[in-house]
Amino acid sequence: MSRTSALIVLGILTLITPFSGLPMALRSLLTVACGASILGIGLMLRAREAKSAQPPKEAPTSEPTPPSEISPI
Repeated sequence: MSRTSALIVLGILTLITPFSGLPMALRSLLTVACGASILGIGLMLRAREAKSAQPPKEAPTSEPTPPSEISPI
């Protein structure tokens, strides 16, 4: 399952949890777990997007450089 699909499923679970009829402690646990998962996936997607937006690093070229001083000989 892709990360975006997981975000959609977790969002739906977060919306359904208050109406599920589960005991309050379990409902709270599921809400926190879904929220933490959404946060983690969102941060991973943001990091991937930031990494792909950076320009590629160019390899340094090894061109010969002329001498800076000329010998008087």
